[in-house]
Amino acid sequence: MYDGKSASYMYDERFKAGPDLTKEELSDHTPQGVAWWKNWDGKGNDLLLVSTYGKDGAHIVGLDPKAEGKTVGTVDIEPRGDDTEQTHAGALALNDKWVFVDGPKSGSWHTIRKYSLSELRAAMTAKGGSVRPDGGDREVYGASFMTIDGGHLYAGKFSNKHRDWMYSYTIEGDGSLTLDRKEDGNGLRWEVPQRTQGVAVADGRFLFSSSSGRKYRSNLYATDKGETNLDRASVRCFRAPSMSEGITATPDDEAYLLFESGSYKYNAFSGDPAINVIDGVHRAKLSSLTSLPGGKIRLGTLHCVEQEDFIGDDEIQLKVEDQNLGKSVQISGGEKREIGKTVQFTGKVSVKLHEKDVEGNDYLGQQVLEPGAKDGIMEFSKDGARYRLSYKVT
Repeated sequence: MYDGKSASYMYDERFKAGPDLTKEELSDHTPQGVAWWKNWDGKGNDLLLVSTYGKDGAHIVGLDPKAEGKTVGTVDIEPRGDDTEQTHAGALALNDKWVFVDGPKSGSWHTIRKYSLSELRAAMTAKGGSVRPDGGDREVYGASFMTIDGGHLYAGKFSNKHRDWMYSYTIEGDGSLTLDRKEDGNGLRWEVPQRTQGVAVADGRFLFSSSSGRKYRSNLYATDKGETNLDRASVRCFRAPSMSEGITATPDDEAYLLFESGSYKYNAFSGDPAINVIDGVHRAKLSSLTSLPGGKIRLGTLHCVEQEDFIGDDEIQLKVEDQNLGKSVQISGGEKREIGKTVQFTGKVSVKLHEKDVEGNDYLGQQVLEPGAKDGIMEFSKDGARYRLSYKVT
C-alpha cells in the first residue's frame, strides 16, 4: 500500500490505498487540504477535492474517488489583485454554497477566503479555469486546518512546539463567519494536538492528523467533540505514515487521509525522500477510526520479590507501549516503590520491565492487556529476578 517501513499495525489494519494525484501535479505542487464534495455534478457522482500549492499559484484538484489516478479537473485559485503573497492552500472545506480556503497571513492573524461553489463546479466541469475570492478576507486565530460540520466551520492553528487551539464559527447565508462564543463571551475553542495538519468530524468525535517533516511518523488522533480539554477528551492515537496532511469524512462511512510526501519536494527529487512516499490519499472505514478501542492504565506499586543484581540495587525501567515511563526506579529485594502513573492507550497496551546494567539492559518480560475495566497484578520473572506490579485499567 505504501513504501518504507510500516507505520503501525493499527494503521495497516484500517487503511487502504485511495486515489492518487498525477505525476504532473506532484512535479511542481504539494498537496495540503482535502474535502468531500457529494453529488458534485448533480448526476450522483462524488468528488474528492485536494488543495495544492506551488510556485505558480495554488490549485484545487478534483479526484474521482472510484478510479485510482483519475483527475476530473484542476482549477487555479486566483489571488486578489493586490496580493503579494500566495495562499499556502493548507486547509480546505466546503458546504452547499461555498468553498473555504486559508488565505495569506495578515500580521499575526490567519485568514480564510471563500469561493463560490457554483463557480468551482463550472470550472471543474470545463476541466480547468479558475475561481476568485468572493468578499473580503476573514481574519481568524488559525486556519492551518479546517472542516465543516453542519452549519459550523472549525479552524485551528498548527504549532510545532506545543498544543494549540481550534475555534468554531457559524457559517451565515452569505458565507461570512461568526465566531461561536461560550456563555462567558469568550470564543468557543478546543485544545488540539501538537503539529495538527488536518481535522474531520464524525459520530461525536474529532479526527486529527498530525505530522512534522519527512523524517518522522505521523499520528492520527480521535477525541471527544464534547470535551474541549484534550487531556479529558478520551484520546485515542496511533501512528500513520510520514507527512500526513488533511483528513475528511464522508456521509458513507469513509475517511480519506491526504499525504504531501509524494510532492517533488519530498519524494527524493530534491533532497532525501520521506520515510513513506505516498502520491495521494488513503481511505478507511470511518467507524473504524471513531470507535477505536482503548482506555487508561494506572500503574500502582512495584514490588521486588527477588532482585536480579547480587550487589547493589536493581535499576528498573518501566516501558508502556515501548516508551519509557519516567525515570528508572532504584529498588532492592523485598522493597516496594509507588509508581502512581496513568497512561492513555489505543488498542491493546503493553508493559515491559528492563533492568538497567552497565553491561547492557536485561529484559525482564512483557505483559499485554486488552481494553476493558479490570485490575490486578502483573508478574515479571527472568534470570532469578521476580517483580510484581499492580495495575488498574479503565
